[in-house]
Amino acid sequence: MILTKPFDRVNPSLVKQYYYCPVIPWIQANLMVAEPVTDSMMLGSEAVKPPTGKGQVRISTSRGATIIDEVVEEKNGKIIIEKKAFKSHNFSRYVSQAITSYIIAREKMPGVRKARIAAGDKIVELEVNDQLVHDVEASIRSVKRIINENSLPKPGEKGKCSSCWYRRFCPYA
Repeated sequence: MILTKPFDRVNPSLVKQYYYCPVIPWIQANLMVAEPVTDSMMLGSEAVKPPTGKGQVRISTSRGATIIDEVVEEKNGKIIIEKKAFKSHNFSRYVSQAITSYIIAREKMPGVRKARIAAGDKIVELEVNDQLVHDVEASIRSVKRIINENSLPKPGEKGKCSSCWYRRFCPYA
């Protein structure tokens, strides 16, 4: 039997995990380990389901693959929306995820101009600029490199290890 990696392309979730700690995407891709779905993940998934008659948009390109929760057409172009059921004290982790979707989407979806995050009742319109796109593109390249390497990358902040589910697989924890 030939085993293949579960990730043939970078996705926004891997980039979000990379920002938390670069070791996590490596563990997910090379050890084929995924965090089990928790009750709050199930509740969140149910809470952000699209209304009847509308669906999520799946896009796969040479740059990666994404599932966009919602696309809104406005007079200045399309806005992709990343929905989160719960607010977070650390909103920045969602930014990398939304911008990764934006980068992937604009290749196949002409007119994508903005990205928005809707977390609970909080809505944040992201200021998509060249620098932000450049930074996230660099992260996408780093994630691609990490998941294809045979050795572990250096970990991020050691203070996060105690709350990380992947610590049981990580030699740095």
